[in-house]
Amino acid sequence: AVEKALEQYGAPIYVRHEIVHNKYVVQTLEKKGAIFVDVTAEVPEGSIVMFSAHGVAPTVHAEAAER
Repeated sequence: AVEKALEQYGAPIYVRHEIVHNKYVVQTLEKKGAIFVDVTAEVPEGSIVMFSAHGVAPTVHAEAAER
C-alpha cells in the first residue's frame, strides 16, 4: 500500500510506525520516500499519512484529520 501511495502521490508519504518488522523492507520504502514517524504530530500539515493495517485509536485518526 505504501509503494502504491508513493507511485500515486509521490514522496514524501508519512507512515505512522513501521508497518513491517523487516528492516530491509523499511529501508527500501525509506529510499523511495516513505518517512516513518512515531506520532502523528511529526507529520507536517497537509501531508499524506498512512496507518498500519492493524488499525489505530480513533483519537489518532481525529488528530491526523486536523492536520
